Amino acid sequence: MSQPSLIYYNLRPSRVEHQPTLFAAHRLGYRVLLVTDQPALDVPRDVVREQVVVDTYDVGAALAAGRRLARAHRVDGVLTWSDRDVNTVALLAEELGLPGPPPEAARIARNKYRMRQAMSAHPELVPRFRHVGTWVEAEAAAADIGYPAILKPTVAAGSIAIFELHNADDLLRAFDTLTQHIRPTVNPIFGRGVSQLIYEEFLTGTEHSVEGYVRNEEVTVAGITDKETLPPFHTEVGHVFPTALGEPEREAVLALTSQVIKVFGLDDCVFHLECKVDKGRAKLIEAAARGGGDYITSHLVPLATGQSFHENAIRVATGAAPVAAGEPVFHAGVKKIVTPDAGVFEGFAGLAEANATPGVEHIVLERAIGEHVAPPPEDYTGCVLGSVIARAATRAELVHRLDTLTKTLAPVIR
Repeated sequence: MSQPSLIYYNLRPSRVEHQPTLFAAHRLGYRVLLVTDQPALDVPRDVVREQVVVDTYDVGAALAAGRRLARAHRVDGVLTWSDRDVNTVALLAEELGLPGPPPEAARIARNKYRMRQAMSAHPELVPRFRHVGTWVEAEAAAADIGYPAILKPTVAAGSIAIFELHNADDLLRAFDTLTQHIRPTVNPIFGRGVSQLIYEEFLTGTEHSVEGYVRNEEVTVAGITDKETLPPFHTEVGHVFPTALGEPEREAVLALTSQVIKVFGLDDCVFHLECKVDKGRAKLIEAAARGGGDYITSHLVPLATGQSFHENAIRVATGAAPVAAGEPVFHAGVKKIVTPDAGVFEGFAGLAEANATPGVEHIVLERAIGEHVAPPPEDYTGCVLGSVIARAATRAELVHRLDTLTKTLAPVIR
């Protein structure tokens, strides 16, 4: 019982992305106790000492599993790497007297409507918005806010089910589609009750995320990432770290971040904040009480800075201060390859040539050969066939390498 351990609630879907979370624990002298929906078969046994398989969407069952592990082992911290388990981590950490986001702050960070409500004293930092539960409310929101606009679920993750609206016909199609889609029987991320929608003004400008830590109410920013999304469903298809924003825009993003963390009440956790920047002003899209996915914190931050984001996440979760990183010495990025059509995925042509491209770090196969795939809105998560991760000395060189890689890799869809 004396060996220090960490409880992890689930792992990232990709082996390439979840292994750095395990290696970080190992380097810092911890063993991992995994509470998971599906048993992880490809994890090192000397790191993952025990796995408990439960339905982690059932918060009561997930908490009970965490309590059992805490009684049997010395647990120094509780962590998760995605949105779905943030509330559970907050509740268990509070029960065990361990560092973690306050439960109320975690609830705010899991609901886009609550986020905007929390920021009501700072309307200049959020888009105009209205809660939508019925078609009458959707029409009223459109009359109040107008077009263009965005309609999306209040609870989701990974840019699932975001609809861009330009007129009343778009609103009707989006509302009908979303009310059928945002059910736990379609995707359990939407919870066990009836999910709701949020209608908000369309923000122009460039899109970014902020990766960082907050401990004892002190915010440490690891960096700002530039984001690329694919219209009209705003599927995230690329990230580059560090940002190319100028100094005034970076300051606006950092000021927004500081205010959001304070208002939400986030503390003793990592965060991943998404925003848009236009004409020197930054506005909040959302802020999560967990690290960024899409290989941002697992690969891009370490590749650019030489520092493990996950090690700092563990430090914060165990009550230690994060280690501040110096300025990035490289540029790192990821580009996703989205299926152009529905069909059966048979792999990529040009894989050997892409793998020989200078600066390539990983080519990740996100879908299994023989799996049926489809673009949004039919499939928001399974539409990504693969991801390429690269590093370069300059941003221009990095962007060129990522473009070359995605052009070389041609998906074969039957």
